[in-house]
Amino acid sequence: MNFDIDLMPLDPTSFLPFIGLYAETHFKFWVPFSRIFRREPELIFDTPWRLEPGQTPTIFLVIKDAHEYPVNLIEVEISVHQGGNLISNERWELDQTIQKSLTQIEFCLSHQLPNGEVLIKPILKYSVNNKILVMEVDNYPQIEKLPLRIWVADEELPSISGWVSGDTHLHTSLTMDQIEFGASLDQTRKCAKLFGLDFITATDHSYDLDDHLDDYTRNDPDLTKWKESRNLIQKMNSPEALTIIPGEEISVANSKGATVHLLHYNDNEFFPGSGDSGDDWPNLKSELTIDEVLTNRSSNTVSVGAHTAYKFPWLQRTLLNRGFWGENDHDNPKLDGVQVLCGTPASSDFHDSRALWIEALLRGNKLSVYGGSDGHGNFNRNWHVKMPAWALGIHEDQIFGQVRSLLRADSNKLSDLMQAMQTGRSALSTGPVGDMTVTLKNRDERFGIGDSLSTNKGQELDVHFSGVCSKEFGATMDVTLYLGQIASEDETICYRETDLDDNFEKHFSFTVDGKSYLRYELTSEGSRWPGVYMSSPIWINILEQAASAI
Repeated sequence: MNFDIDLMPLDPTSFLPFIGLYAETHFKFWVPFSRIFRREPELIFDTPWRLEPGQTPTIFLVIKDAHEYPVNLIEVEISVHQGGNLISNERWELDQTIQKSLTQIEFCLSHQLPNGEVLIKPILKYSVNNKILVMEVDNYPQIEKLPLRIWVADEELPSISGWVSGDTHLHTSLTMDQIEFGASLDQTRKCAKLFGLDFITATDHSYDLDDHLDDYTRNDPDLTKWKESRNLIQKMNSPEALTIIPGEEISVANSKGATVHLLHYNDNEFFPGSGDSGDDWPNLKSELTIDEVLTNRSSNTVSVGAHTAYKFPWLQRTLLNRGFWGENDHDNPKLDGVQVLCGTPASSDFHDSRALWIEALLRGNKLSVYGGSDGHGNFNRNWHVKMPAWALGIHEDQIFGQVRSLLRADSNKLSDLMQAMQTGRSALSTGPVGDMTVTLKNRDERFGIGDSLSTNKGQELDVHFSGVCSKEFGATMDVTLYLGQIASEDETICYRETDLDDNFEKHFSFTVDGKSYLRYELTSEGSRWPGVYMSSPIWINILEQAASAI
């Protein structure tokens, strides 16, 4: 395995260890006391952790539950620091009363930031019930008030012609329940532009999309929230804009009856899934199985197993019947792909997800590979509930854009993105990117990532592969090509080279020995976390005539 990565220690008290979210602090569940409850709205400053060259930084103030706890915003002050020096300091006089359930306010800094890492220190002066208060970064109790960190890039995100990139697992403000909420779709799209993405997805929980707009504890049989989200996405997807892929994250039953999550894109029908929502506890049965969704979905859709081997903690497994994607679940022939990376690759769960995916490929399952943040806002850091009503925490995992899905598509139009996903033309990256093509010796046909080719046993193939990175994500890369033999269910390294420069092209040839696949990986030093690239396979089939003659 070509991953020289130290695994992150897991927090044994974490109730939601792999979900990036803004934290709901007002719901008390069945207990009379909450250590994290405050009689004021949640207030969070947020901004993308990375800016593309030339982008003007925008700081967002997110205000949640002001309909219950009205707040008067008095003044905002934002200072910018680098290397211990004050770069700028700006103030905004507000005198604005907020009484809505969710509000965002943007503060655009008046000048470009210097390249490299800068620290943003936002301070809000506000009043609740005529009491004047001051907060820095957020008003969550128990949270250390660290400055927001932004990397101001002097190079664009690494990219290769013919590929587009985005975050394929995201939640918006439509995901809102007892412990979490997300950012608005408009705010998410603006952050994606600042970051440098070509598309994003809206994969809100199925058990949130069927709630009333103004009350997440009651279901809405008219599906007003789901319908309005589809209409909004359609309006926002103008030809000139960054594309939003509509979707949902459906809670479904796996082969063992436990609840797992399925990312489902671009369907014009809603699929219920509330088994692990707690809405009807102790009833924990999911309405649908994996196969029932895949069998009844519309034709122009794609379905991807979400964070497949990421283990829910024991409390969720016990109280909500949550499980993970097993071998039988990967073998469903109607499944399109799997999300093997959810946030940083410095996690044992990522390695387990990768191993399950490879085992499924060797059994002949044509599963494309995806990565996504699972972010609920959280553009700069992860604010999360460690234990409901008791403990909050922060870390830099599962934050927006931390891992990108790459699609080999003609453009970032919705139709082209869906075609790329349906044909398995995908990869994932936390920094470096690559491409790979195969041609049959003495023939002009060229096959790319996600494609299938048919040839005779003994045919010689030419493989062309390339890689691009940047100083931001590591100036050199290690390259590994894997050959998977379906008959023996064995995957071997067919090419490996280390310390290649940040823009390379390579060739090698090999002879086909049976039904197989090629897939491609790159690693680099990375930025705040290791740089990883993984491609979906190119599939190699043996012609029937040649196979029967052997």
